[in-house]
Amino acid sequence: MAVIRRQDGRVIGEVRGDVFRKRIKGSKHILRVPPAIAVDTDALKAAENLGARQVVVEDVENGTLYYASVQTFWEHGFRFNRGFGDQIGLPLHRWQVQRRGEPMQQALF
Repeated sequence: MAVIRRQDGRVIGEVRGDVFRKRIKGSKHILRVPPAIAVDTDALKAAENLGARQVVVEDVENGTLYYASVQTFWEHGFRFNRGFGDQIGLPLHRWQVQRRGEPMQQALF
């Protein structure tokens, strides 16, 4: 396991095997316009360099899991900086979603 940190040392997530895992509070971290989940661009690059091929984001408020490939981020993500460093957002419709107690919902596109 490798821990991924921001430049200020704060933990962003971890890489285990080929999976980059990140925990968020959906009410605070899911973008509203456009609806998306973002990852620090440098963190995604670092995770990929450590062998990550998948991204799993857990919303700790409701237990929802979001799954996407690193490749999907690079191909369909959008880059932005809203004062928290360079990030890449992946629209919610690009994620596979598994809500607590329900089967996984496939991404629409």
